[in-house]
Amino acid sequence: MLTYEREDGLYENGKRCAIEEEELHMMEMLGKPIKSNMKLLDIGCGSGEISMALKNRGYLPYGLDFSSKAIELATKAGLACERADLDEGIPLKDKEFDIVWAGDVMEHVFDPVGVFGEINRVLADQGELYATIPHDLNYKIRIKTLLGQSHQESVYRKFGQYKHHTFFSEKLMRYMLEKNDLKISNIFYHGIIPIIGKPFITSSAFFRLFSTLMIIKAIKTN
Repeated sequence: MLTYEREDGLYENGKRCAIEEEELHMMEMLGKPIKSNMKLLDIGCGSGEISMALKNRGYLPYGLDFSSKAIELATKAGLACERADLDEGIPLKDKEFDIVWAGDVMEHVFDPVGVFGEINRVLADQGELYATIPHDLNYKIRIKTLLGQSHQESVYRKFGQYKHHTFFSEKLMRYMLEKNDLKISNIFYHGIIPIIGKPFITSSAFFRLFSTLMIIKAIKTN
């Protein structure tokens, strides 16, 4: 089964893009449009729920996703969108967007360096990228590795596949962004504190070890 066929099947069976704690936090980071007609590109828009929430905040969103079924659902919801495989490039004009939104996307592409380059290309000067990216050097993965266990094993056993293609650390993420003239201006860490089980979102690097997700804002510098 091809990857997009698998995703089409998930959307046909009820998969939708829920707005969760990290998306709400990223929306607060984004805030309201600072000028009229601000164009926002949602790469990996899925069924469109997040894009439509951003539209309600005053942005002009456009969505891309490689699942035809997701695009069908997003179109029915009123989102302007099209099917695209990000690893083949973003099929849009240079400097067309003020904002790029990439929620839970970069770990799923095969060439994140290339995709960051495409994000830079479609961003206007001083345009902004908002993204969530896994933090794969958290304490759970470190312990599993120390014990000789692949952190992917439980997912393979449960789902038969593992769709994250890059093992992200903060250092690797920063390298990929800087290589493409994207400079981080804000970074938050999201995870659950061990033992007490309390979720957190913080800018304190102290919690990085317990974080499973990085929430970032980056600015195009060139």
